[in-house]
Amino acid sequence: MPYYISPPPQSPLTRVIAGIIAIFALIGAFMIGMIALLVIVGVGLVIGCAIWLRIAWIKHRLRKSGIDLGAGTNPSAADSSKGSGQVIEAEYTVISKHEE
Repeated sequence: MPYYISPPPQSPLTRVIAGIIAIFALIGAFMIGMIALLVIVGVGLVIGCAIWLRIAWIKHRLRKSGIDLGAGTNPSAADSSKGSGQVIEAEYTVISKHEE
């Protein structure tokens, strides 16, 4: 036989009242949980937008200073007629020279 801290109500009226109170308690807990979830999602969206704007601002400043952020990320960019914007420095010695 189970032991209760407080036994379940015996009269039908107290059972109905206890059921109504339990339903309101569950609805209240659900509403508080939804509010907490909305607050967490809202804070996450604000932080995400702030990070996105910061990265966009950094990219803007780098492009303004002349740094190419897309170099080496797009393989078709290296094959384009514009060139990739990279310079290769080297030393060489002329071994033979054909003169007419």
